[in-house]
Amino acid sequence: MSLKRIHFFREIVIVLVLSLVLVSSLNIKTVNAQAGQVMLKPSDDTYVDSSNSNSNYGGQNILSIQNYQEAILNQTYKYESIVWLKFDLSSIPDGAEVDGAALQLFANSVAQTFNVHACSCSDNSWTEMALTYLNMPSYNATSKDTAILTTEWQLYNWSVVDIVGNALENHAKAVTIVLLDPSLHVQNSSSPISRLWFYSKEAGQSFSDERFYPKLAIHWSGVVAEFPTFLVLPLLMIATLLAVIIYRKKHAKIP
Repeated sequence: MSLKRIHFFREIVIVLVLSLVLVSSLNIKTVNAQAGQVMLKPSDDTYVDSSNSNSNYGGQNILSIQNYQEAILNQTYKYESIVWLKFDLSSIPDGAEVDGAALQLFANSVAQTFNVHACSCSDNSWTEMALTYLNMPSYNATSKDTAILTTEWQLYNWSVVDIVGNALENHAKAVTIVLLDPSLHVQNSSSPISRLWFYSKEAGQSFSDERFYPKLAIHWSGVVAEFPTFLVLPLLMIATLLAVIIYRKKHAKIP
């Protein structure tokens, strides 16, 4: 084989190797998702209570939110209850762009006015039958949406599209949403009760009533596919080879 051909085949091999390295380093994806929606029930839901910090409430029919203080014998005591919900995202197709996500809970008891914030938690390792105030994961206290609750026996909604979208972007198999009221309530003789209760998934099961289930309604849009990955490598190789051939014709002089 002539030296000229040896050089040419060597250049082809180099082009192939460089093309493979380049393509593997590109963040190129092909999206096949179609527009769709789904209504999810929680895989886990519970609440934690600072006044019983080592207790678990995973099997209860209610989800309780509290944040109040009261004075007893010249001592001030603070109490806090936080709701935790986890939803399985495996039914959402890969590449789906979430453009709507609404958390829905049914309030069955509202004593005083509550301003409930929906927050995120990236740790999905907790389970409803093991979570307590002492072992709950850290969560992001930045509110993604709020709802003012004044009336019981009513369905309330929070937009959590950012929480769900971030979970999917990070390839999480589930999403955790935390509900709390950061504003401090006062419980005394003029306001004897500060309490907010939602129905949990156990209530929905017990009463066989879909209204009572906590739900996460997710909608995603159809996405125009990016340039198909399987065409990138051949076209890149062809373009590179043409550049090599043109360069060789103009500049290369191999004896």
